[in-house]
Amino acid sequence: MNLQTPALLISTSRIHSKSYQTNFRILIAFFLIICSFTGLAHSGKAKYHVIIDTDGALDDLRALCLFLASADFEIQAITTSDGVLSPAQALEKVHSLLEHFGHEGIPTGMGSTVLENAPPWRPLNRSISWSGPDSDLKSFRSGPQHSTSLDSVPVIRDALENENDPVIFVCLGSLTNLAEIVRTAPNFLKRIERVVWYVDNIDPLSGTNFDFDREAARIVLESPLRIEAVTNSGAPSFIVDKAFLAELSGLDSRYSPVILTSHSTPDVNLLLERGHLQFWDDLIPVYLLYPGLFTGLPVGNTRPTWMVSIKDRATMKEWISTCYAKILTDRNRVRSKVFDGFPEKADLFAPDVRPLMTDIIQRHGREEWRLGVLTNELHGHLGIYAVIGTKMGLRAREFFHIGIDDISVFSLAGKIPPLSCMNDGLQVSTGSTVGHGLFSVRSEPPFVPEASFTFKNRTVHLKLKDELWSIIRKDIGEGIERFGLNTEPYWRHVRELALRYWRDWDRMEIFEINPLS
Repeated sequence: MNLQTPALLISTSRIHSKSYQTNFRILIAFFLIICSFTGLAHSGKAKYHVIIDTDGALDDLRALCLFLASADFEIQAITTSDGVLSPAQALEKVHSLLEHFGHEGIPTGMGSTVLENAPPWRPLNRSISWSGPDSDLKSFRSGPQHSTSLDSVPVIRDALENENDPVIFVCLGSLTNLAEIVRTAPNFLKRIERVVWYVDNIDPLSGTNFDFDREAARIVLESPLRIEAVTNSGAPSFIVDKAFLAELSGLDSRYSPVILTSHSTPDVNLLLERGHLQFWDDLIPVYLLYPGLFTGLPVGNTRPTWMVSIKDRATMKEWISTCYAKILTDRNRVRSKVFDGFPEKADLFAPDVRPLMTDIIQRHGREEWRLGVLTNELHGHLGIYAVIGTKMGLRAREFFHIGIDDISVFSLAGKIPPLSCMNDGLQVSTGSTVGHGLFSVRSEPPFVPEASFTFKNRTVHLKLKDELWSIIRKDIGEGIERFGLNTEPYWRHVRELALRYWRDWDRMEIFEINPLS
């Protein structure tokens, strides 16, 4: 949707009794608990495979943060279309967002320009940062290039061709790029399970996302694709306000600060105060994850088109806020296969681990904590290169924005300790084990702390920075000189180093990343 200043800005408030609020919160909690039961047998892989098209609007940013935050979505590609921003401007925003989170491996593409005149609210949207509060801290970027085509069509085609599971095509703007697929590559349509598009109304068609390219909408709606048109039905109470943003500010999420920063400029603050900003395109990830909050009605007699709207307007704001928080903190929910969660109680861990546990979790997240613990238990001792392998494998998964057991790994660490200890961390953090047939090791020297990761015909190479490898070798050498090799004091020294590197070294900063294809 757009970020324009309308002639009439409506805001309403709803007064709830304390007992109503309490009961409603209990109902929400019960609903989310019921939903969480389905995750106990979760394979670690995404439930939904999506291609997302965006025109760079502010509500698109919120939607993308939700898609990226949830482990239930595997994003096949992100393309940009003409609308609130130009395709090139929107692509720039998308790249800054993906780089900020370390998801540069998601393929991106740029659509064609179709608007003769830019909308008047484009300058405002152009000025909004998509890079979060630490956008100037770019030291972790070591040159990875996005897999980008100037033409969105081959990006979408490749994404559909390389995915065996059904794909959901998410449209946060116009239908321009999808219409190109309908026109030029109709044989790929059978790979699209459904199209989920935000639009004010489908019968009759209305809304900014429709107005940007009416001809594209006609082409898509006349195709055999199933269309699910999501709308907030113009309910004035579904506004994004400062109270809602305050709730986001209290979340333990790496994705919510980007939303907060983007909504903190004076111009956006003015729109917040006037009650203009609503839940628009960002309703789509909520709908996909919590369809029970919405109702769908078929439109027309022949076309597989559905109008999806909010089921209960009176309570929807509270539901949306709760679901937002659930999605944005989804990656804090550790998906163990045997444990119900994962132990974080300090007294369960060794005395020298306890003082560092909180720091490690706060700095690097619960997922790295869990993987690091499992790696070192498998490895038999707390090892330096095992820790490096854990961080490297998790960083590669973040690059592609994928779950466990989805990539093949080729390690250049060889089979000679201590460097080969990195292989244990790589296997645990990626799930790409020897047993799964997804892990192989270089057999001939030189052996180096590097590995290549391949996902759906795309490969990225990660290398521990030379200066950090020099620090490791120097520290180990000093230990050998002081204590002798394989003595008890030597292993205590290695353990101290491993814990220190685990706590202090950020996986977003310590690797050189080079896409190979």
